[in-house]
Amino acid sequence: MTQILKMVLSMSLSGTLLIFVVLSGVWLLNGRLGRQWQYYIWLIVVMRLLLPFGPKENLMRRVYGAADRMIAQMTQTGEQMRRSGLDEEQNKEPDKGEGLEQNARLYDGTEDQKTVPADGRQLPANADSWDDRLPGRQIFSAVSAFAGQYLWVIWLVTAFCMLIRKMTIYQSYVKHVTAAAEPVNDVLLLDWLAVMAKQAGIGKAVELCVNPLVSSPMLVGYFHPCIVLPDEDVSKKDFPWIVMHELTHYKRRDILYKWLVQVTVCLHWFNPLVRLMSREIDKACEFSCDEAVVAKMGYDCAADYGKTLLDAMATGGIDTEAFAAVTMSANKKLLRERLDAIMKYKKKTKGMVMVTAALTICVALGAVLIGVYPAAAAEKTSTVQEEPEIRNETAWADVERFYEAGSLPQFYIAFYELDKKEQEIWLNRIYEDEALPFFSAGVWALDADIPLISSFAEKFYGDGNTAFFSVLAEVMDEETLEGWLDRAVADQKLNFQSMLYHELGRDDQMDEKEKALAEEQRKAYEAVGVTWNGKNCYYRGELVHIFLDIHTPSQAFYTLDMNPAGTADIKIIRTQEGQITGVAYMSDAEVAELFGDIYEDTQEPDALREEEPEVISQEMVVTMPACNIREGAGEEYQVVGIIGKGEQVTVLGKVKGTGGKLWYLLDQESLPQPPDPLVEACYIRGDLLQESNHQ
Repeated sequence: MTQILKMVLSMSLSGTLLIFVVLSGVWLLNGRLGRQWQYYIWLIVVMRLLLPFGPKENLMRRVYGAADRMIAQMTQTGEQMRRSGLDEEQNKEPDKGEGLEQNARLYDGTEDQKTVPADGRQLPANADSWDDRLPGRQIFSAVSAFAGQYLWVIWLVTAFCMLIRKMTIYQSYVKHVTAAAEPVNDVLLLDWLAVMAKQAGIGKAVELCVNPLVSSPMLVGYFHPCIVLPDEDVSKKDFPWIVMHELTHYKRRDILYKWLVQVTVCLHWFNPLVRLMSREIDKACEFSCDEAVVAKMGYDCAADYGKTLLDAMATGGIDTEAFAAVTMSANKKLLRERLDAIMKYKKKTKGMVMVTAALTICVALGAVLIGVYPAAAAEKTSTVQEEPEIRNETAWADVERFYEAGSLPQFYIAFYELDKKEQEIWLNRIYEDEALPFFSAGVWALDADIPLISSFAEKFYGDGNTAFFSVLAEVMDEETLEGWLDRAVADQKLNFQSMLYHELGRDDQMDEKEKALAEEQRKAYEAVGVTWNGKNCYYRGELVHIFLDIHTPSQAFYTLDMNPAGTADIKIIRTQEGQITGVAYMSDAEVAELFGDIYEDTQEPDALREEEPEVISQEMVVTMPACNIREGAGEEYQVVGIIGKGEQVTVLGKVKGTGGKLWYLLDQESLPQPPDPLVEACYIRGDLLQESNHQ
């Protein structure tokens, strides 16, 4: 929770800087900026105060990093000074008036080497030096410990209470206004309101009521909007201005905007500049609404609109508006300034439009570049905690909790608090769990040039895991990616090549390479008599039914095509190095073994047999190109692996399975590719093996 408080403080500091920038821009340009721009530009500041996101490199990272280094240095210096003072006091020659018994207590080990005052009194149990026995020092230490542990509780409770209070006040005010309001029965006014709402593009029905107590015409409610007038006797000249003003508030969703600002004020209640921002937004809301109404109704009517504001102020009641209400002219202090702005309003020049756009870009970029604390949270700078055996127990517990709960954002924040050794331990654990999203979040907490990135890249490359390797590739520079690409090309690892070409933005080169490889493969097939006509494969003029090409001895990469109209079943013969040497027809036994699941596994599995295999131990060799390994002695059992011709295995036993066929129990450790660890036993049909000549 301390990290959340740090995050809020960094957001508040970021927002404060942006508030200064916006206020300075408005002051320097002295009202020449559009009022609507001045209203909506604050949205960027509000978002910066509310959203705990930002780029990895930002101003807050540097500020917090410098603060961490300063605190660490001050702590270390203070510790050294304290220990130096203890050593000096312990080495002082005792006064003549002090007895030998007191000096003996200092150095005989009974006082565990704590400094003893001249009056012979012992230090408190929780004091490390004589200075710590002072009541003021103890009180300060207790207050510091309490603040560090519970300050976030004070912040959160205060923010929550403020928000509840504001919501309660607003709801009470709305109920007070609507309870004393009477609906307007003037058909002409209601029709006029409906026409203006339709012209403004408002699909909801807007009600019209009268309440003599309200200080000004206002709009209440969002889902059920209602315009409340202080007096039903509104002149036909003022009515369209009043309605247009309130409909403009509703169209722009000013009520939601004001509530967003109120939530921001509650979260940052400790920052007085956020309150100042709230007042500036309230002012800008009315100014921008005036500007929008005058622009829509016509600049020549500005004087009439100003007179309507004066009339609305004169006819209002005594009730003041709530903080989130949208009124017409209840704020008397702003009336003169609003009237002056209305009379001076004119369309912005192209130059001011360009200045406004430039200032908007500057504020938006500033919001991004200033950032917040979690974007680069706590890079370890303290020399006191650099030893890998020292573990931040609180941060470790937070990471454990968020990882188990599946909370990526909180895991991302807490992961920064771990030191490099702890981060490595966690990344290894995440890799073993195959939790790719959490691994990605952890990698973005690391510096791109640290050795840990290289060591994990070597591990994933050796394991052939392109998914996890691609996460590391996202934080590698172009030179490093080029080096890995050259290595993947030399090792003929097409999957890594494809991923690295994509990361370098050179997908077109990979496409060309794949086309070239496909063409090379096609020529190799044609050299041994296999040709293609569209999707049809032919061998010696005969249409191929089954085409099998096992590219690697480990069965990891193979090509299998079927054409129901074909008659020839063929397989490609390759050397151990993968070179094509010829073509051979597949036997019926090979086809049956390859497609046994399709043609034979049509019955429900029988109950597991109790018969134990006859124990034997011998080396045997696979005789077929692609043979299924099953988890039981029978065709009805699930296939758990494939093994190819020439592979040597260790047989541990034999047993008769369903149909009277002989099955061999295999030693899983002798298999080229061991099955899933959950598989208890592996069997292969007896006619697919023969005794090894190397026994």
